[in-house]
Amino acid sequence: MGDMRLFSEGRSVRKRHLFQSVAVLVLGFCATSGTFAQAPRCPVAASVPDKTLMGQMFRTAPDRGFLWKVTKDGHSSWLYGTLHVAKQDWLMPGPLTRAAILHSSEVALELDLNAPDTATSLRQPEDAARWAHLVQSGRKAKVDALMDQQCVPSAAFAHVAVGVEAAGVEALSARGDGYYPDYAVDAVLQGMAGSLKKPLIGLETVQMQRDLLIGPEQAEEDAFIDDIIKGVSSGKTQAENRRLAEMWASSDIKRLDAYRDWCDCLNTAQERRFMSRLLDERNVGMAAKIAKIHESGTSLFVAVGSLHMAGPQGLPALLRKDGFTVQQVVPAL
Repeated sequence: MGDMRLFSEGRSVRKRHLFQSVAVLVLGFCATSGTFAQAPRCPVAASVPDKTLMGQMFRTAPDRGFLWKVTKDGHSSWLYGTLHVAKQDWLMPGPLTRAAILHSSEVALELDLNAPDTATSLRQPEDAARWAHLVQSGRKAKVDALMDQQCVPSAAFAHVAVGVEAAGVEALSARGDGYYPDYAVDAVLQGMAGSLKKPLIGLETVQMQRDLLIGPEQAEEDAFIDDIIKGVSSGKTQAENRRLAEMWASSDIKRLDAYRDWCDCLNTAQERRFMSRLLDERNVGMAAKIAKIHESGTSLFVAVGSLHMAGPQGLPALLRKDGFTVQQVVPAL
């Protein structure tokens, strides 16, 4: 019965539930306001599957991604590694993942997309001095040009921090290969949690993720924007998105754990600092919050980006160090 309630929510997902990460939430506001351009060169617009297609997905969807059962103090929680850009065919979780959701009492994501301060935080203007620098240096114009190429009017981002807009460009660039932020796994799970009447917990705030993107120093935001401009323009970003998506779809745990060996993202001291902030530092905070909530007696289903699960600084490893018994469920050992 509970499994069918999960299916029922899958049929009724709406676009406002299909966006995850601070990088693409603002794009959701553009999409729902109808500002996406439609032209022959633009990717096919994302759509909500009909009842028949969702029923077929429910019956045939395999488990994708990465799932662990973590046990301490006589009860269990689950960790699920997700993908922030995905294919429509991947909307429905597989049977083991559905069972974990149904056996949890609360669902925890990186962000609560329905939090009242989400839109306000995302649209918070850039610091005036930084804005002037990014305009004068030409970075704002370059990001706007890439956004226009993605068939999203750059005018919609006239008052949005340039680092946030750049992250949006990066996410949108995957659509040419069929991977859409509209189908973000995390956001679909949030909709399902709502259907199942399970309380939702945000492990972080939008402001925390926004601050990560724009960086504490001007030089960090400059480097972040420059890297995205170069990556999207050269096709490197799109190739990395394809590798990550293929890894997730096949539950390639060995490739996930070896991410730092092949990501080409740790070549400079600045890149290493950013990756430490992006993953390692956040993982410590998330692991502490997960442990605290679990130890209060709650069984959590935790769904966060798959890279937060990777290696000795990933969430499974950190919780194991905190006394949890960690069992890998997907892929099966």
